[in-house]
Amino acid sequence: RKMKVIKYLIGLAAISGILLFGLKYYTEGSYGEIPGILDQLNPLVEKGEVYVKTQKPEEVNEYGTARYVQKAADANGKERTVEFNGLSVLKENHYLKISNKGAHIETYEEVPREKVPEKALAIIG
Repeated sequence: RKMKVIKYLIGLAAISGILLFGLKYYTEGSYGEIPGILDQLNPLVEKGEVYVKTQKPEEVNEYGTARYVQKAADANGKERTVEFNGLSVLKENHYLKISNKGAHIETYEEVPREKVPEKALAIIG
């Protein structure tokens, strides 16, 4: 009986590991609400920082919240698309440093152009 429980736990751990790895690769390069939630909860997805140059929002809702979908790059020049919301419409052509965990956006802050790493700047302009 004890062996059955051990086999069950090993099987459960293996299935969980496969599922987490699968979700990590499924959401890699994705953006949006569902990939953001999955990446936020997945312990295999690492936190990082990416940079964007602000553009016009995709849409602005009735409360003035702006939704952005933009090209972003990290300090090593790895590119990805990110989706984030601004409490209002952000000024265009300004640089933001975004703290993320995969597709999950945690925070963003405006930074001067000089603080954007060269490899990221080469991609986002």
